[in-house]
Amino acid sequence: MWTIAIVVCVIAVAAAVFFLSSKSKGTDIDQVSRERSGRIDIYSQDMEFKLDDVKSGGTINSKCDYAHWLQAQDQNKYWIAEGQVTDKWENLWVEFTPKAAGYVFINLRGSYYDDLKEHRHDVWVDDCQLDGGLLKNGDFEMIDPQGKPAHWGWGGTKKRYSIDGSEAKNGRCCVLVWHDIPLVQRVEVKANVKYRVSAWFKGPGGVRSGA
Repeated sequence: MWTIAIVVCVIAVAAAVFFLSSKSKGTDIDQVSRERSGRIDIYSQDMEFKLDDVKSGGTINSKCDYAHWLQAQDQNKYWIAEGQVTDKWENLWVEFTPKAAGYVFINLRGSYYDDLKEHRHDVWVDDCQLDGGLLKNGDFEMIDPQGKPAHWGWGGTKKRYSIDGSEAKNGRCCVLVWHDIPLVQRVEVKANVKYRVSAWFKGPGGVRSGA
């Protein structure tokens, strides 16, 4: 009888622990989803040339690294700068020097998280600039015929393109991006010239909308 009672107690305790750990895990996922990061990816077209002297900075605590997932000969051709955002606009920049003339792609996105399939880590982005080169519509104020930011590749929907001044850092427009739907623009660069890409990011509050 006592043996049965003990077994029942052990099962009850195990169930309680499992329930609490599940609740804790869910809370952790929600917490991670609020700890969003703004991110700038820079890489040469077709991985044709390396990017040297790469570093990052801004008003947020940033980090910068090359793309470890690529083959060794391509890793220094693709760089990532990122920093955790708040509910206020924060600046992030990355500097680089191309080793050859050609084109690089600028990607503005949210960072990658392990729970990416469960949560989209949305971040607002505004006022992107390229020192040393020509970037088109960096403030996103130009709207194309499809109702999206002109001169940028972007797969988002109109509801993720704020054009009424309610979210923008300056002007009327800013864009809500996440890791899998970045803003992308190709720009021309010269060899051995230093460039700096900067952009402003902030968190979206409670927004976790679809793409």
